[in-house]
Amino acid sequence: MKVKRARRSGFCFGVRRAIEIAESSLRDYAKVYSLGPVIHNRQVVDTLHRQGLVTIDSVGPITNGAVLITSHGSSPDVIRRIRTKGLRVIDTTCPFVSRTQKLVRELTRKKYRLIIVGERSHPEVKSLVGFSSGKADVVNSAKEAKALAVKPREKVCVLSQTTQSLSRYIEIVRIILDKQCRETHIYTTICDDTVIRQKQAEELAGEVDSMIIVGGRNSANTNRLLDISKKCIHDARLVENEDEIKPLWFKGKRSVGVASGASTPDWIIEKVIAKIKQCSFLHCGRKI
Repeated sequence: MKVKRARRSGFCFGVRRAIEIAESSLRDYAKVYSLGPVIHNRQVVDTLHRQGLVTIDSVGPITNGAVLITSHGSSPDVIRRIRTKGLRVIDTTCPFVSRTQKLVRELTRKKYRLIIVGERSHPEVKSLVGFSSGKADVVNSAKEAKALAVKPREKVCVLSQTTQSLSRYIEIVRIILDKQCRETHIYTTICDDTVIRQKQAEELAGEVDSMIIVGGRNSANTNRLLDISKKCIHDARLVENEDEIKPLWFKGKRSVGVASGASTPDWIIEKVIAKIKQCSFLHCGRKI
């Protein structure tokens, strides 16, 4: 059985940067808190916890130390509250997210109606809504976009969560364009790494008998890769680590594709590939 790994896999630039900043802050400060998981990968977060990083949901009970803003960013109000308490802010926000935040702030200042394509509950989208002073609308499906009430005289700007599916974004943009507003401005804010990973996952899924996506189940970009793969091949699964691999998944398979989310470290991907190859040997030896 042949195992093919997507060329773009492992950490993206933004995730690697966030981890490096987090590790540096743990050496520089006695107490460091993370406002939510630094990245959406349980194994990496657990490693940082062992080094002393404490994940919190709110800065309310914190009286001293440094607070780390995760790679997904945070709203201006939250950052102001941290500083008001006299706590140091350590910002690991991905530069692509920071760029989108600045765009949202500028468009809000110019009185545009903002429509963000993304998941309402995702920390990045929450931060973007915060930069719009709570005025942006969030849609995440064609159905929601069709139901969105827009006045003909409105000036509308559409942008997306940086890890959004490109095909879904295009679908929703077309629906909003059909509303024929006075002005409709479309911004491509999906990061380059996300687009490349999605394209490679789609291509790989079309070449193999089975597809394994490696990454956290709470990772938006990882789940996008799974959705894209399932459109190309029925046999596509998401695993967080090698322990979740089942030998029977590969019975009768001649090729397996492996792709990863942007917050998945290389060492986990390598262990998953090794486990898949082990399963192949088991089948060859008729032990299953």
